[in-house]
Amino acid sequence: QMMAGCFKTLFWSCLLLLLVMTIWAVVAVELINPCIQDLDRAGAWADCPRCRRSFSSVFMANLTFFQTVVAGDSWGMIAV
Repeated sequence: QMMAGCFKTLFWSCLLLLLVMTIWAVVAVELINPCIQDLDRAGAWADCPRCRRSFSSVFMANLTFFQTVVAGDSWGMIAV
């Protein structure tokens, strides 16, 4: 019974994390992506193929946030 309670809490916390990150991903696509595209046209990331698409869609923004927040990957080249 205790393990079931732990898994239930873990499930709801992961679902809440996904929901919050998706909301911020939508905001990032609307607000950050135009700046990223302008920087890409200016040649800011000539050697980084993923940087120009890091906020191009909600899925890509969610993946970027997941890599940064959950996995602990640094902002690296996409820090604006």
